[in-house]
Amino acid sequence: MEKILPDLRQSAQISALENDLRAIVNDPVMPVPGCGVMAFQDGKLLYEGCFGFRRVDAAHPENNLPFRTDTRFRTASISKVFSAVGVMQLVEQGTLDLDADVSVYLGFRLRNPNYPDEPITLRMLLSHTSSIRDGSVYSTPPEDNIEQFFLPDGKYYAGGEHFAGSSDGIDRGPGRFFAYTNLNYGIIGTIFERISGLRFDEYMKKNVLEPMGLQASFNVGDFTAQQLHDLSPLYQSKNGDRWDASQPWAAQIDDYQDQVQPRDKVLITNPDLGGENVLADLSAYRIGDNGTLFSPQGGLRISMEELQALAELFLTDGLVNGNRILSKESVDTMFTPCWTYDPQKQNGDTYDGLMTCYGPGIQKFTSGQRDRFLPERNVVMSGHFGEAYGLLAGLFVDRQRKCGIFYVINGQGAPDTEHHGNYSGMYQWEERLCSALLDNLFPEL
Repeated sequence: MEKILPDLRQSAQISALENDLRAIVNDPVMPVPGCGVMAFQDGKLLYEGCFGFRRVDAAHPENNLPFRTDTRFRTASISKVFSAVGVMQLVEQGTLDLDADVSVYLGFRLRNPNYPDEPITLRMLLSHTSSIRDGSVYSTPPEDNIEQFFLPDGKYYAGGEHFAGSSDGIDRGPGRFFAYTNLNYGIIGTIFERISGLRFDEYMKKNVLEPMGLQASFNVGDFTAQQLHDLSPLYQSKNGDRWDASQPWAAQIDDYQDQVQPRDKVLITNPDLGGENVLADLSAYRIGDNGTLFSPQGGLRISMEELQALAELFLTDGLVNGNRILSKESVDTMFTPCWTYDPQKQNGDTYDGLMTCYGPGIQKFTSGQRDRFLPERNVVMSGHFGEAYGLLAGLFVDRQRKCGIFYVINGQGAPDTEHHGNYSGMYQWEERLCSALLDNLFPEL
């Protein structure tokens, strides 16, 4: 993506922005090990900056490694947007239909037993209106096929915990109620595998990531020792309850110490539900059985430099470096809401007001009561958040004005449960990052 050269006015704004970002990294109560931000204007990169460290060695701080624009990290739920791009490519090719019954692609009949006559579609899965729920687990080992979540004799059926009901009188049927659900994207990953004959990580690399010019991957086994050296672990405070500079950071995931990882093994993770990560052998895995393995909902390792391609895709109506990745119509579809919260119907779980408008893979921030970037200005953008293992990230754009922002922190030095947002459903770190970017670089929005 082409970069805008800042003028003097912008240089003053950038100086103020960088002071704000350093204050976030060095906060004495809720610091972060490292952070990175980008801003886009007129469809081009206006600013990028990194602060703090991608890798921390508390015993030997001289070995700390700086957070850089080429630092990769597990981007959590921003991964869902790339999975959605893959779906839209197949829709353009005529291989998938957003409104067809996904049972056709899965090879078994997927129905919510509480709404047995209503098909579940890709549009519903992408927009979290499918009536599927995560339950007590949403990512399982290779030997467990995905049907075991949904069929009554399945290993993970657990009395139907993966299906929404309406015992309280609220209609949670397919297409009518929003509940953010990672398993939706595990189903999508399975569909990719069944129609392509490729493992999900391989499908995404060949058909989405490489055509966008990216070496990012859903499989850390794809990375060389040098690439793993540049990968950031994700951190939380060792103390857990409060920041303690004497024992600051504990890596939660991706601390590979530059050691190349096998491609035939995969880490089974359910970060939103807690529990232990398990390294599983893929040697006997049958492609199409279990698309949850490589975490279509959150397992992409990618850098800021590479995430520019996703911003460019949205701001140029489907182009990356002049190459057509999606049609404008497909991008329009992703940015067209499928669901909007109606307080009279109580037709969704809004996560403290954070999510009130959602399309196929894209959330719209409406500047409502709690889904807002700033306390006093109504900035409307669309994109996606990422949150897992201490990482917080967000990529949001305004396609009409061709501008946008990105932020990431690779760890939290204090419990997020004690630092909910002051004016929004975000966390306080995110409020400060968004305020720093929007107040300093986009005061006109």
